[in-house]
Amino acid sequence: MGLFFISFLIIYLLLHYYIFSRFVTVFRFEAGSYFIVLCIFLILACWGILAEYFSNKTLTNGILRTFAGCGYIWFGVLSITFFFFFITDIIHIFVRNNQFIYYSTLISCLLAVICSAYSVFNVMFREPVIKNIYLKVSNLTVEKLKIVQLSDIHIDSYTSYEEIKKIVKRTNALNPDIVILAGDILESRIGDEYRKYDLDKIKAKYGIFAVSGNHEYYMGIEEFYSFCGKIKANVIHNTNIIAGGIYIAGIPDTKSSKRFNSQPADIQKALKNIDFTKPVVFLSHQPDSFSEVSKYPVSLQLSGHTHAGQIPPFDLIEYVFFKYYYGLYKENNSYLYVSSGTRWWGPPMRLFSKSEIVCINLYREKA
Repeated sequence: MGLFFISFLIIYLLLHYYIFSRFVTVFRFEAGSYFIVLCIFLILACWGILAEYFSNKTLTNGILRTFAGCGYIWFGVLSITFFFFFITDIIHIFVRNNQFIYYSTLISCLLAVICSAYSVFNVMFREPVIKNIYLKVSNLTVEKLKIVQLSDIHIDSYTSYEEIKKIVKRTNALNPDIVILAGDILESRIGDEYRKYDLDKIKAKYGIFAVSGNHEYYMGIEEFYSFCGKIKANVIHNTNIIAGGIYIAGIPDTKSSKRFNSQPADIQKALKNIDFTKPVVFLSHQPDSFSEVSKYPVSLQLSGHTHAGQIPPFDLIEYVFFKYYYGLYKENNSYLYVSSGTRWWGPPMRLFSKSEIVCINLYREKA
């Protein structure tokens, strides 16, 4: 984690330098104004670092909690501003007119402010949407089976109890047969505070089933196992179980389980001894495992991790480079649904995507 933090810090500071230098070069501040702008950038940079530091600490003071949490928003503003400045810099290679450079940079600043404000509004003042997916499945023993998928909740020291309570309430209101926790539920250790979030009140006819995400390993995988035990969630790591007439199989996070020398993900082991005449739902936080899973007669894989990018430029990068970015995919008669996440990670911001509670409605396919 030390190398990761150093790399992150270098990139983070370079982004500040890039945006600051572009800002003062184009708008040509005088010495006094230049110093003020420099101080503002330094304060914002420190604020963001403090937000990351306190994210894994227990903050009981509401004012400090809000102040530190808002530092995360600067991460998002920085990212969006970089995106617009980078685009205009590419244009400036071909158009070198000073007046054009001035006004295009000014427009970039205005767009960054507008997009940042909307991204915060899109998260802070809108509840997750209910995303309904309807699929026909062979050999389903009942006419209909309802599965609710929650993923990427990322509960940390800034997370409001009331916000998670609303998610639990809306999940229960769907009357699910099965609830899936598809990884990255926890961002930091919450101990017995899970009760304050009402996470032990999630209800499902046939049970709750969970797999780890990468952030559970950053936090400490034993905390994840303890948490699942407390809320009576079945951890499905390299194994499978029958619930509601279907098999539920799953693996731990494919990358972090190896990186942290934990139980590595093993798809073959997870699918061992399964009767494939019955429907199989496969759980994997990382969607890229679908390339291998789809070679088996698996009905559906449920994943998260990508967050549908959240904000620029990450949404564009993921769309271009990720094979499974967001939404419903089909390969070899197997389906994959990649959720955008029930909440978010890092800055509480989404520009083009929305947080979602996924409701998968499986219907028996008529012969």
